[in-house]
Parts: sequence; structure tokens; C-alpha cells
Amino acid sequence: MTTLISATYALHRQKIAVERTLCARSAEESQLAARWAGAWHKLVQRKLDQAEAMSAAPFMNYTGFSVQPAAVRVLH
Repeated sequence: MTTLISATYALHRQKIAVERTLCARSAEESQLAARWAGAWHKLVQRKLDQAEAMSAAPFMNYTGFSVQPAAVRVLH
């Protein structure tokens, strides 16, 4: 759960960086904000991958078969 909370925070920070990119007063400011947006994007994706890895751990059901969840989270 902590991983998803930190992913949510990183996604919020990425949104702010994208807004700064769009509202930049100069090309340099826009480039800097775009780099921050890219860095936050990588962090969000890493946190989602960590959350997926933690939830994708196989568990045994009552019949002894290994069950794998099929849901995959990918940020585009």
C-alpha cells in the first residue's frame, strides 16, 4: 500500500512538472520542467512496477494450485 501512496504522490508531482512545462516563460524553463516531468514519470512507473511485483506473488488456494493475478499496470 505504501508503494501505491508514493506512486500517487509522484504522479501528482509529475502533473505539476507538466503544467510548468506548458506554462513556461522561456525555452530553458520549459526544458528544465520537461526533464523534471520525465524524472517523475520514471519514478511513477518504478513504483507501479514495485506494487505489481508485490501483488503478483503467487499464493496457494485451498486446492493447492498456484494462482497468478493477470492484471498489469503500465503508465503511458
